[in-house]
Amino acid sequence: MPEIRVRCPRTGRQLYEVAEATPEEIADVYRRARAAQQILGKMSVRQRLAEVAKLNRYLLDNRQRIIQRIVEETGKCVTDALAMEMFAAVDIIAFYQKHAAAILADQRVETPLVLIGKRSRVLYEPLGVVLVISPWNFPFHLSFVPAVSALIAGNAVVLKPSQYTPLRGLIEDMVRESGFLKDAFQVVYATRRSSQPLIDQRPDKIMFTGSVAAGRKVMEQAAKYLIPVELELGGKDPMVVFEDVDLDRTADGAVWGAFVNCGQTCTSIERIYVHESIYDRFVDVLVRKVQRLRTPSGGDSDGEFQLDIGCMTTDFQVDVVEKQLADAVSQGAKILTGGHRLPGTRVFLPTVVTNVNHSMAITRDETFGPVVAVMPFKTEDEAIQLANDSPFGLSASVWSRNLDRAERVARSIRTGNVSINNVLATQGNAALPYGGIKDSGFGRYRGSNGLQTFSNVKSVLTSKQGPAPEMYWYPYGEKKYRLLGRLLDALYGSGVTRLLKAAIIGLRLQRAAKRERL
Repeated sequence: MPEIRVRCPRTGRQLYEVAEATPEEIADVYRRARAAQQILGKMSVRQRLAEVAKLNRYLLDNRQRIIQRIVEETGKCVTDALAMEMFAAVDIIAFYQKHAAAILADQRVETPLVLIGKRSRVLYEPLGVVLVISPWNFPFHLSFVPAVSALIAGNAVVLKPSQYTPLRGLIEDMVRESGFLKDAFQVVYATRRSSQPLIDQRPDKIMFTGSVAAGRKVMEQAAKYLIPVELELGGKDPMVVFEDVDLDRTADGAVWGAFVNCGQTCTSIERIYVHESIYDRFVDVLVRKVQRLRTPSGGDSDGEFQLDIGCMTTDFQVDVVEKQLADAVSQGAKILTGGHRLPGTRVFLPTVVTNVNHSMAITRDETFGPVVAVMPFKTEDEAIQLANDSPFGLSASVWSRNLDRAERVARSIRTGNVSINNVLATQGNAALPYGGIKDSGFGRYRGSNGLQTFSNVKSVLTSKQGPAPEMYWYPYGEKKYRLLGRLLDALYGSGVTRLLKAAIIGLRLQRAAKRERL
């Protein structure tokens, strides 16, 4: 089979090769996963949490080694790897250790009067085997968080990491050395072109994180087998800045939100809309802060803890950024700082662009790099219109001292997540669901949704065993029809005596059912 070649983005040197899995190897992975799921699915939630606690201990004990692997394959700086990859992994476990038993417990729900004497419940049961397809920008975070959610819900997980940042052996070592249940969490290495056999094995659910184009292909392939899919796709996230903000703090938030992980974040701030009365001052402060960011000089000689931004991970994404900037400049856009990569590297300098409009690719298409476009607005309605003028709807932020206004605007932006006077903050709370709308995908994970989305949500209604048939069973007749009609009026009509009338009619129906049974 072809080899996947993995290179260090900072230096270009080849790190290793890994063979793509064959269809036969993939089939064997699923066979073992299904066997392991039979064990995991029969465990109580607390027993599964005890298994996951083994992974948590391993992460904490091996933090530096894992961070180094992430940095080596992605080119990001160590602080991004710690804050954005490791924190998310251990935090989601901590949240579920506290709440998973309650989230997945059988839930009693109301039973209507017409079904008096019955008991209604909702059960959350494992689906089976979940296929997680993860991206290259957060190769650990966006693999581990959905995987651990699926595992706690009682499913086995098959992970296909990105061919660009597969972190070969990292998950396998973690599972083996931690003593986690064998075969419940496995990895398959494959390119996008050769991953069809993973779907042909008919997993019980697919969790995909990646581009819109790739998400559509996964959904098309899954549709053949009616496999449910969760899609977390791209973003073009807006930041709306009103005239009453603290300029320094807001600009600090904009800089971090736009350039964390070198802008290679689905929820990166890519569009900033600033009230015209403070636009010039905000841009001046923003540019000054961006120019202070410390970037690699290329190679391995940089002091890791002194870097704010690493390099971009893939050449093809650098090409996207360069083409968008060239297109924008050809239409009159102005680059105020940055705008190019260091020669012979993937170190792209943090870039601020102004004099842009929504006809340009740089404000319309996902950039996924260290570039942010800034535009003025006049009114609140215009800010909302500009923020919503996008095919994407993943995240957004609204900045104002007037919290009533900020809340109003946040509710008006069509997106899955909004931070008020903060940026990317919703992702920092494990209790909040995460996902998007429009071209940003659908479905939610994290929070209670993160367990329920990987569960079969089963409805159960229990009746006592006895001789009497239900009043609405066969045989039908004119009398039963008329009584049912009167019961409908009594139950859902108006009047202070309607429930008493309903009870009397119900008794008559029950007597009729006993007398006139089949």
